[in-house]
Amino acid sequence: MNPFAPRDCQEWVDRRQSSHSASTVSSASTSILFPSPATSPGSSSRKQSWQFYDEVVRLELTPSVQISFVKNGQLFKLKYKFIDICKDSTGALRCLELGGGLGQQTPFIHGFSNTKLPVPHLEHPKSGDDYPLRVSFMDQQTVQTGSTVFMTQLSYKFDHWDDCVRFQELMLCSKLIFIGGMAEAKSKGRGEECISQNLRILRGHNGKRVMLFFANSQRRELKRYVSIPLNCIGSIKPPKKAGRPALLDLNPNFEILCQMRNLTIQFLDDDDCAAFCQMLSYDLTIG
Repeated sequence: MNPFAPRDCQEWVDRRQSSHSASTVSSASTSILFPSPATSPGSSSRKQSWQFYDEVVRLELTPSVQISFVKNGQLFKLKYKFIDICKDSTGALRCLELGGGLGQQTPFIHGFSNTKLPVPHLEHPKSGDDYPLRVSFMDQQTVQTGSTVFMTQLSYKFDHWDDCVRFQELMLCSKLIFIGGMAEAKSKGRGEECISQNLRILRGHNGKRVMLFFANSQRRELKRYVSIPLNCIGSIKPPKKAGRPALLDLNPNFEILCQMRNLTIQFLDDDDCAAFCQMLSYDLTIG
């Protein structure tokens, strides 16, 4: 099982393109996109892709997930009841296979052929009890169903937060132990890092914990996910008053931390700020 690798996030550049006007196709009319296969569902050609992988974990959804994407100028919105997370013998994620869709005749496969794992991006920042339920992939993704293969940008919309969390955890091979919405974050060396983004803390199978956020305020090649191992945080200064930012001093363990030097985080919710500061203060106390 491969643990979540922080540097994979730092090298993932935002290539999100502007949206296009498109008609919408629902789950009930998917034959426009996916023609019916020539063979019957019971034939050997309908062999599920997960049968070719060493490790498969099924995420049962309550009740479903909606997948959105654009193909040939049409916006498709398809619902599925489960996601199979398929990995090879090294623990590397190879594909997501979605099933249980209305009238579905072939698996909907979201493939991963590159060595770098895309980070599931949470569309909206968490604020109080309002949790983000839509996860997107900023880069073009490979989709296959039957003999149809194409590239598109995918968005997963969940009905429940628990499903959204499990989806992230299974993809990243990590436990989500904290999430908080940020109004903004700034560093001393690079200026404004992001606005209206989520800050996540993930714990890998090796016990190491990583802080993760998307630097959407940076330019060009710097507009990417930034990951900071918690053991690279030198100190934390909690805000003295509600509504004020927290300040992190960063150890110069690698290049991006040398550039940033520190990080000032303004949370959207004071309770999230307090929980974040308490978690980091405890870590620094026990060394």
